[in-house]
Amino acid sequence: MLNANHSSNSLNASQASLLADLVAVAGTLNVMTKPSQQQSYVQGAIEANTDNVLAVVTPDSLVVLWRVINLCVAADTIIIAQAANTGLTGGSTPYGEYDRPLVVISMQSLSGIHLLNEAKELIALPAATLQQLEYTLAPLRREPHSVLGSSCVGASVIGGICNSSGGMLVQRGPAYTEMALFAKRNTSGQFELINHLGIDLGKHPEEMLENLQSGRFERDSDSLSNKKACTNHHYQHKVRDCEAETPARFNNDPNGLYEASGSAGKVIVFAVRVATFAKPTQEQTFYISTNDADTLTTLRQQWLKSDLKLPVLAEYMHKDYNDITMRYGRDTCLSMRKLPASKIGGLYRLQTKIGYYLDKWRLPQTLPDRVLQMASVFMPPSLPTPLAEQSQSYRYHLIIKVANGCDNGINENSDKHDGNNIAAAQTFLQNHLQQHQGVLHLCTEKEAQALLVFRSAATAAMFRYHNLNHTQCGELLSTDIALPRNATDWDETLPHHLKEQVSKTFYLGHFFCHVLHQDYLLKPKTNAKQFKEDLLAFYNQRHIEYPAEHNVGHAYPAKTELHYFYKKLDPTNSLNPGIGQTEKWKNWQSSPIKEKLNDELHG
Repeated sequence: MLNANHSSNSLNASQASLLADLVAVAGTLNVMTKPSQQQSYVQGAIEANTDNVLAVVTPDSLVVLWRVINLCVAADTIIIAQAANTGLTGGSTPYGEYDRPLVVISMQSLSGIHLLNEAKELIALPAATLQQLEYTLAPLRREPHSVLGSSCVGASVIGGICNSSGGMLVQRGPAYTEMALFAKRNTSGQFELINHLGIDLGKHPEEMLENLQSGRFERDSDSLSNKKACTNHHYQHKVRDCEAETPARFNNDPNGLYEASGSAGKVIVFAVRVATFAKPTQEQTFYISTNDADTLTTLRQQWLKSDLKLPVLAEYMHKDYNDITMRYGRDTCLSMRKLPASKIGGLYRLQTKIGYYLDKWRLPQTLPDRVLQMASVFMPPSLPTPLAEQSQSYRYHLIIKVANGCDNGINENSDKHDGNNIAAAQTFLQNHLQQHQGVLHLCTEKEAQALLVFRSAATAAMFRYHNLNHTQCGELLSTDIALPRNATDWDETLPHHLKEQVSKTFYLGHFFCHVLHQDYLLKPKTNAKQFKEDLLAFYNQRHIEYPAEHNVGHAYPAKTELHYFYKKLDPTNSLNPGIGQTEKWKNWQSSPIKEKLNDELHG
């Protein structure tokens, strides 16, 4: 099976030999060379270029993964490794031109979870998803770092670690660990398997990987070496400092970069060790709505400065986002309420494959969206009636969840006597809204679930809206930003020269963390590239960092610290080259032509 872009006549001897070796090691069914087979793996959130893709490989064991990456090294081939391919900035798919053939390695067959220390910690293999962790930990009254948002569509634990994902949970901060098992290319180009899990797995790579996958290692606390952090212990103090002139979390922050954490595909991660957290004994969700932005500004500042425990989450949505999610998110909300993450992930891959054939047959790419949108009118509303009315009657909305009887992410004993968290939060919110404009709704358990699904479905609804209305508007530009902790201008007012180029804006975000996801639907004929440059310059004036939690991918430039981190992890630039708009060429050359000219000039 050979890619149409790489026929048997176009392959050189080395490439043909590599394909044969990959099939021998991984199996015929796990080495995909046809574009129709590769589509859901090579196509991400942004347009991909598949011309250089020699194969997509899906190893079915950690040992096979180790053998595959070493075959790629021997053939001088680029590796792009991906976990679930759910990112929004194209960070795990090919983009643009490369100087070498590349192999995409999907980890989706490498699932596995090993509990440690009475389930207070766990080891996650590459395909372990957040929702799988939820199911595994629920009977033990514990939960993983992230339990909402992207977990609904099958995001992986390792993907979150590698991309410094933050998510909705105020208490726990970005996904982070200093304990991982990963393969790193040294300066001579060979892979070294580095074990920083704090567990004795053996001495030789294949022995270590077999022991890890099968769970053949000691798990009691006496035999485990746990000297490094497997969660972010400092975030609670950082997010409370709402007078600071810097953001609480962002991808270019050097404090969040450590080996696998923030690595974005520059090492091959086989496993990570992460903390788990005690499940709350009681939760209460509050829905706050107002037409006065200052109501939410002062609420955030006063809460963070008070003795109140941090909420579990504090999610902001603008009315414009509410409106389109009510209309264009009904099928997404229904699927999130009824289907497990594995099924939803499968539906996304099916939609990608259908898109490939629609393009091949020159049919409208929007056909699946149009069919689903027509069917959605027969589905239940996105929100129960009281919440729906409130969501469309006010401009600004905040979803706050508070818990009793849980740890706050710093240590196990910090919240053992927090039985009054909910009552204290309710009193604070009622008093605050007596002094400011706004309404407060105490959600039932069913309403709380519906409201959080509604929030998670919003982005998909926005993409649906754009897809179905693209002929009447221009391009869609999505940004992921971190405001300074002391900023009060979160309710953005665009300068006139930018505002006149925008048809609609859609804003939502993690309000207490001051992380916002802002989407701009441009007017027809607007130069999207120039608009983005001008918009980022506007962000720079406001001391905003970007991206906040979706990783630089191919959409944002990596700043100096992150660029240096990538070069240190991958000195040959053979793993996910070009990430963060960095150099793509071998050994970090700026370009083969430029290097040749320099050699001739100094020759």
